[in-house]
Amino acid sequence: MPTRREDHAGLGGSFRLIDPQNGTKVGHVEIQQFSRVIADRNDVRRLEALYGIIRAQALTPRESLAFLEKVWGET
Repeated sequence: MPTRREDHAGLGGSFRLIDPQNGTKVGHVEIQQFSRVIADRNDVRRLEALYGIIRAQALTPRESLAFLEKVWGET
């Protein structure tokens, strides 16, 4: 995520989308000592949409490489 961003779609916390080859796509969230599998199709769709927004807001691979090279050069 660009460091100049004050807010972004990923600030709500981490999550995983799990899409097994022979099964139903689910989401998974963890916070502190709690873990939850998200199986409701509408909730999974919301997580998929959120993932798409995060990807759109994130640095491109080229921008990520430039950022890492800059950070490594500063150490």
